[in-house]
Amino acid sequence: MDRLTPLLPLSPALIDDVTALPWQHGFLALVRRINANVAIDPVGRALLARTENFRLGQKPSLIFAPSEVAQAQVKNGKLHIRLYSLGMLGPDGPLPSQVTETAREREELRNDPTLSNFLDLFHHRAFSLFYRAWAWSQPTVSLDRADNDYFSSWIAALQGYPHRASQSSLPDHARLSFTPRLVRQGRNPDGLRSAIAHYFSVPVEIVGNVLQWTPIEPDNVGRLGEERQGACMGMGARLGQMVPIRMNHFHIVIGPLDIEPYQRLMPQGADLLKLRDLVRAFVGVEYGWELQLTLKHQAATPTLLGETQKLGWTSWLGDSPQSQTIHGMCFNPEDYVPQLRRDAARRVGEQQ
Repeated sequence: MDRLTPLLPLSPALIDDVTALPWQHGFLALVRRINANVAIDPVGRALLARTENFRLGQKPSLIFAPSEVAQAQVKNGKLHIRLYSLGMLGPDGPLPSQVTETAREREELRNDPTLSNFLDLFHHRAFSLFYRAWAWSQPTVSLDRADNDYFSSWIAALQGYPHRASQSSLPDHARLSFTPRLVRQGRNPDGLRSAIAHYFSVPVEIVGNVLQWTPIEPDNVGRLGEERQGACMGMGARLGQMVPIRMNHFHIVIGPLDIEPYQRLMPQGADLLKLRDLVRAFVGVEYGWELQLTLKHQAATPTLLGETQKLGWTSWLGDSPQSQTIHGMCFNPEDYVPQLRRDAARRVGEQQ
């Protein structure tokens, strides 16, 4: 293993594997494994050639390539990878076949790889740029390195929010997965239902046009003796300080659930803040909503002393007499957001 000492940024297992069986590796897959190592610069982006731990080149040969990678060996503290094709030599190369024959003869018969090494100066750069051009269009490749996640930024731009700059408890890539629905100008209930069901893996139903009593602004409340529209009979006068409205309020009904996901969506549950942030990302702040949880009848076990049931939350007296879905709590998650954020900040502080 002494020969691998200069190549510590590269995996010794990778080096042993590729040098022993180079023909079992594809060019793009092999360079991707190298590029995923955060201890080295991204492929094709090193400021100095001597800081790169690998070199790419082409083996001079006129045979039709049986594999992409011809050979790999450790030389001068670097991993040298040579391909059969994609370069200037070989039966598919742009140079005349005499150049390939000359380079091969000098390297194999005279032990003089000068011509091949000279051409590999250009091959290394060309192959590196070829890999970068391929990787630039692959969303999965951009996730190999935390400092190179450009594809997520493109998807975030379609939604209109800065990637990795949101304070939402919802993971970035969870929100990115909803992009096809979030980019639409008109967001429908079915899209919200599908997003919640997909992320939390629970049955979801959206009930729209729910009656909600909305407070009237103090300046608009009708009062006798005042000369304004709110005090004129038949024009704007109203009795009371609240009005019933159905057009901007809805319920999200989740369930029937087992007891564990039910507890995670309760007011102190671990998933409630994520659900709230998902809904707000989808509908904005102009709509009001409430969450209604339903429970499978077999999940509502009777309360026993010494068990983990919470009084008033997950405690039931006796078994359900009928095999029907149990309608649990219905509440406004917005009322619990400040406390949930404080709890989340405290947990982060404890981990640090």
